[in-house]
Amino acid sequence: MSNTKTYKRSFILLSLLLMVCFFVNISLGSVSIPTKAIFKSLIGSIDNESWQYIIVNYRLPKAITAILVGSGLGISGLLMQTLFRNPLAGPFVLGISSGASLGVALLILGSGIFGGIFTSLLISKWSVVIAASLGSFLVLLAVLTVSSKVRDTMAILIIGLMFGSITAAVVSVLSYFSSAEQLQQYIFWG
Repeated sequence: MSNTKTYKRSFILLSLLLMVCFFVNISLGSVSIPTKAIFKSLIGSIDNESWQYIIVNYRLPKAITAILVGSGLGISGLLMQTLFRNPLAGPFVLGISSGASLGVALLILGSGIFGGIFTSLLISKWSVVIAASLGSFLVLLAVLTVSSKVRDTMAILIIGLMFGSITAAVVSVLSYFSSAEQLQQYIFWG
């Protein structure tokens, strides 16, 4: 019974903390907006049009996105740890993060090695995001394909570590053959 009360209190406290952080996030920025104006803006009865525009078009979507992404990351981490019955399971252990790094490395560092094939792709601001997503998705598919033959969850974790090491090795080779400018661009890609 006391565990249930503790969980309820923790949930209520963390929910209140989330709401406080939400409103602080919306109020702080290059233009300081009072909390009362934020409430009026959310209702739709604010006098200052510029504050309304800043809140509705910039700060509110950013704050909502942060909450949704944080929730999604927490749920995906819980699912990975539950699936593998291991509290250490995560995207780094399965090699998914290394796959994202490999995708970006192929985009940025591969332009010098492969004769400028990828140079035109660097123009788009979304190309790095697409390369990271594609790299992590391909490594996830490779891990899932190999793990479909294996039923042991510990073996799947080891396979994920193996794929992570392979992708890290490929990134190291690409880094060795790249110029200093490309390496700097790769290091600061996030």
